[in-house]
Amino acid sequence: MISLDIKNNQIAVSVMGQFTLDDYREFEQAVCYGIQFQGTVNVLFDLRDMLSYSLDVAWEE
Repeated sequence: MISLDIKNNQIAVSVMGQFTLDDYREFEQAVCYGIQFQGTVNVLFDLRDMLSYSLDVAWEE
């Protein structure tokens, strides 16, 4: 599960539990939207609560 906090051209991502492919796609969509309308995007990842990731996330990247 992820939590996205979007303000201006900054996206703060908090990952809790397992980082799944659906989470990755949600993050990717937010970044693409930010780039389209802001030009550049600053990303901050908080992985303190991440327990694992699914194999399909690693494969997707």
